[in-house]
Amino acid sequence: MQPSPQGQPPAKRPRNRTKKPRAPGAPNGAANGAAAALPKAIVASATPSTTSTPVETPRSATPAQGGQSSRGFTNTRFTDFLANGQISAPTAAGIASLRPVHEFCTEVQAATLPVILTGVDVLAQAKTGTGKTLAFLIPSIELLLRSKPQPAPGQISILILSPTRELAIQIEEAARGLLSGTNYAVQHVVGGTNMNSETNRLNKQRCDILVATPGRILDHLQNSNLKAKLSACRALILDEADRLLEQGFRKEIEKIIACLPDRRQVSRQTLLFSATVPAQVHQIAQLALLPGFSFVSTISEEDSNTHEHVPQFSLVTPLNDVFAMTLAAIRAEVTAHGESTKIMAFFPTARATGLAAALFKRLNLGMEVWEIHSRKSQSQRNAAAETYKDCKKGILFSSDVTARGMDFPGVTTVLQVGLPAGTEQYIHRLGRTARAGASGSGILILAPFETFFLQKRDIKALPLKAHPLAGSALALEGPAMMQAREQVRGAMRTVDDEAKSQYYGASLGFYKAVLRDSFGNAENMVQCFNDFATSPDGLAYAGASGEVPGLPAQTVGKMGLKGTRGLNVIAGVPGKEGGGRNGGGGGGRGGGGGGRGGGRGGGGGGRGGRGRGGSNNRGGF
Repeated sequence: MQPSPQGQPPAKRPRNRTKKPRAPGAPNGAANGAAAALPKAIVASATPSTTSTPVETPRSATPAQGGQSSRGFTNTRFTDFLANGQISAPTAAGIASLRPVHEFCTEVQAATLPVILTGVDVLAQAKTGTGKTLAFLIPSIELLLRSKPQPAPGQISILILSPTRELAIQIEEAARGLLSGTNYAVQHVVGGTNMNSETNRLNKQRCDILVATPGRILDHLQNSNLKAKLSACRALILDEADRLLEQGFRKEIEKIIACLPDRRQVSRQTLLFSATVPAQVHQIAQLALLPGFSFVSTISEEDSNTHEHVPQFSLVTPLNDVFAMTLAAIRAEVTAHGESTKIMAFFPTARATGLAAALFKRLNLGMEVWEIHSRKSQSQRNAAAETYKDCKKGILFSSDVTARGMDFPGVTTVLQVGLPAGTEQYIHRLGRTARAGASGSGILILAPFETFFLQKRDIKALPLKAHPLAGSALALEGPAMMQAREQVRGAMRTVDDEAKSQYYGASLGFYKAVLRDSFGNAENMVQCFNDFATSPDGLAYAGASGEVPGLPAQTVGKMGLKGTRGLNVIAGVPGKEGGGRNGGGGGGRGGGGGGRGGGRGGGGGGRGGRGRGGSNNRGGF
């Protein structure tokens, strides 16, 4: 979704010179698996670039020109496309009905719309939060309007794949707004919801545009009549293609494409939108796109390196003080930003996110606290996302469910508390701030055993510096930290032991994957988290009586920690959620809500969020 439009544009603006296109629709002549060499990425310094493969140069593949405006907008109006015959009146009416008002195109929209509207396949490199949702929805709706014959009520014409449930629902809402005034309809199918209810809805209600997460739509394709409904599919769109592939969805995407009609028999346009174009995206482009596809880069050299100029600061603090330091840092941000303070705080696991949210809701932050992670229901996550999105001041505690794709305007600060899974995750999280030309900053809070992250070559290349307040307002023995420490200690005693036990188990699973770099051996890791769990200055588990949270033997085995001294191994009940004094806390490196429904598997092992097995069998720590 695109941010609110800017103020008044200059009085004079160039006209959109794009020629009137031929009727939209993907070209024929290649099978589903036709491969094409990906054109070399060309990044323009001033205007977005467009290039195509040598096989075919698409007509009207010139980005709409217009003077560049502030905050990512151009002087190109959406009505220019109507005046030039590139979109029809119903599409223009749908755009006009959106709130906030969308008068001017973002740079991404001005660059991609003229190309996509010609009907060719397109690989578009565009950052999140730059208006790319409208960039693929507008041509999709125009394709529907111009289809001859018109799609039957039982047919799905447009399929959009999204890496997360939240992003899928956000796309659906945008499409519904654009479709107002037409007879077309949009639906979603996503993991974490009742599949039978989705099937009934698809059978009873019209669906021209379907937005889906890969795992769930594949379930439908294999177990219901959805394949027949897609027998006349006219467009396939992969949003956040790089993230779809990062989460291990390549096989699902290949199977989904194989279920779509042969392009030699049914014309179909395919669009890939991706913030980055790594090797995996190259490979899926060769699978999904026709020869002669266009590559449009809307990322200048400066934009592509946003993480290189966003202010970033690190704070290193003992594990017992991590939550107190987080509180002190939040208050410092409130002092700096006042009523405009909007913070996203990321944690390594869903269990850590839940514990932090429970703790900070008990503290006087002077603003509302929301949480989004895989342990929350879909309806709870949707409600939190919508309220946080619209708020002016607040803090969202999150696992990596929201690290990419969802548009939360006005985020002033990204807090990363604990070890990021890698450089890429660190950068993705950081990208939640300083969007669409706005300012922002990032703060990374680490315990001593996590500081190896700062020595990574890619991280050392970033402008990540020690926090300027580390020796003053955020000094460990300063008054702000002393006050925060006391308040956290009091509030932590009111957090239930189940949440603490779950955090404990999930932390062991997470850090087991980086044992060599963090603790050296499993015994040191267990001792560290035992001390944190039992300390009155830490989790104060069981009233700081010295009792260590219990872990089921099965969970310990899954984690690869069998025989490690210091663990409190209990009988446990396989399949029972870990927690309290009777259950384990899961493990593994995944969690964070990635993959199919936030990951399938608790217990331990594996770096991904989708491994099966473990003590709770629900995944997402």
